[in-house]
Amino acid sequence: MKRDEWMDGAGLEQERPDAWIHAEKRANDHVLNRRLAWWREARLGLFVHWGPYSMMGGIWNGARVDANYAEHIQLRGKIPVSEYAQAAAGMNPEAFDAREWVLLAKRAGAKYLIVTAKHHDGFAMYDSKVSNYSLTRHANFPRDPIKELAEACEAEGIRLGIYYSHAMDWHHPDSQGNTLDYPDNVGAWDLLEEWIGDDDKRDRFERYLQEKALPQVEELLTEYGPIGLMWFDCGHKITDEQAIWFRDRVRRLQPDCLINKRLRDDRFADYGNPHDNQLRFHPVQPDWESIHTLNDSWGFRYGDENWKQPEELIDQLLRVAADGGNLVLNVGPLGSGAIDDTSRSLFETIGAFMERSGEAIYGTSGSPIGTPQWGYCTWKPEADILYLLVRDWPQDGILILPGLASEIRYARPLGMKMNEWNLPIQRLNEWDWQIDVRSVHPDAYATVIELKLDGELRTSTTPRFISQMPNLFWAYDGAIEGDGLRYDNGKRGHDGVSDWTNPDAAVGWTFRTEEETAIRCYVRVTYAAAANQAGGQFEFSLDQQKLICTVEDTGRDDQWGEFEIGCITIPARGLHVLQIQGIRLATADTLMNLRKVALVPMEGSEDA
Repeated sequence: MKRDEWMDGAGLEQERPDAWIHAEKRANDHVLNRRLAWWREARLGLFVHWGPYSMMGGIWNGARVDANYAEHIQLRGKIPVSEYAQAAAGMNPEAFDAREWVLLAKRAGAKYLIVTAKHHDGFAMYDSKVSNYSLTRHANFPRDPIKELAEACEAEGIRLGIYYSHAMDWHHPDSQGNTLDYPDNVGAWDLLEEWIGDDDKRDRFERYLQEKALPQVEELLTEYGPIGLMWFDCGHKITDEQAIWFRDRVRRLQPDCLINKRLRDDRFADYGNPHDNQLRFHPVQPDWESIHTLNDSWGFRYGDENWKQPEELIDQLLRVAADGGNLVLNVGPLGSGAIDDTSRSLFETIGAFMERSGEAIYGTSGSPIGTPQWGYCTWKPEADILYLLVRDWPQDGILILPGLASEIRYARPLGMKMNEWNLPIQRLNEWDWQIDVRSVHPDAYATVIELKLDGELRTSTTPRFISQMPNLFWAYDGAIEGDGLRYDNGKRGHDGVSDWTNPDAAVGWTFRTEEETAIRCYVRVTYAAAANQAGGQFEFSLDQQKLICTVEDTGRDDQWGEFEIGCITIPARGLHVLQIQGIRLATADTLMNLRKVALVPMEGSEDA
């Protein structure tokens, strides 16, 4: 895990074994449900990271600073607080237009906007009376951006969320993170357990909390109208007692304001946050939020051209919604307040998709049938409507709907009139249907089929093999067997299983087939391995069939390579177990990082 990511809490263990024990209690908590109602309906938000670091864009004294995120330039660039403050005094965001930002969020289909009121650098992007280290006082900017955003959000029906870095402040002499200017401070990467017993450090840190952090949170909750949520950060660096101070302040001043997990942990939060930029995930709270950058950095950085494509962002939106979560996409404006054209274009493309397909996202619950091979599902229980979000269009125009035993009243493309566009449907067996979609024009990103159910929802989440398309088995969705193997953090290059130190460990999947005859398939395995891992061996097995494979060098242990390792036959109708198990390591102490297995039916391998 890179240090910048760990510092923000993204690298900490996210899964608490008791997280889901309280799910029933949460479901029956009427106050919590009322507080979360708008947020559960929203499903899409927009994040804005903006501060003095946006002027610098990752450059200091003419050189690029080595930091994952541009907003960490003061820390990673070892910039003295006096020099950073001098640069911050020159911030003049003459291009800032609150209404333009809010309208961009609205065009993107976002229902809430989160903006950085104070990041780790300690600089307030609003008219703080607690500290003069602010845009309005230190930089003498004559306007209050948070006030203008609050007014614009209210006018456009967008909820305003406030990001506030409560545990970290590199400008304050008693906070955490800045040991360049304040050598006796708690370090940016110091564990709580390493310093909490030091009376001097604890007393000084609590002085910062009482003098600046808590009073500024109070300002934000009393001077800017209704706040939809307080988005705290680095909560792993404070104690339970200190977390209670913040939680109680929010509850007293704005009882309906939501609190995110990074105040401290799940116990103090209304909803959860897994890792940043996580492609695969295991949600540990029923209500959770996934946050993503459009390129690499959160704050603006010159030369950051590693833009995600619209199909990637929309796919992530669908994946998160199908797991019952919210997606928040970030933009990093320039120091002037202007937003770049690429970010605008990406948000507008997402907004156009949401305009035609948002009914299948807003206010929905997670998929009751798991993840079909062709895409995703969402569910509106109060309307008895299942939405099929078809990413991989069936070549023969026949869509197999797995895992649904309920009766179907109708199936039709989203937005089409009943009866005129009802699609032919046929029950195949107790758990599967087929839908004739040959008359439907596929969407460029995901085609939505609306299903109205009749009667009680009865489903199965056991994956079904579909013989008309490649079938993917993601390692992150598999079951790990044995020690010495774990799910990675889910980010790009790490959305698989890793730390395969025990050759006896395995990852496996159970799936079913309903075909009358056996199906011959190519087997393709996607993994990452460095040079010293090459030569290790693993075994692929499907029921009683086995393939012995040798690990090949993919360049790095976070650089995926896809390899065709042979062919297998999937027997006719029944349950099947697929597994990848280690055999031996090469010279490295780990086998490989596994991402997915694909079973690709050979053309003509199934008899009609």
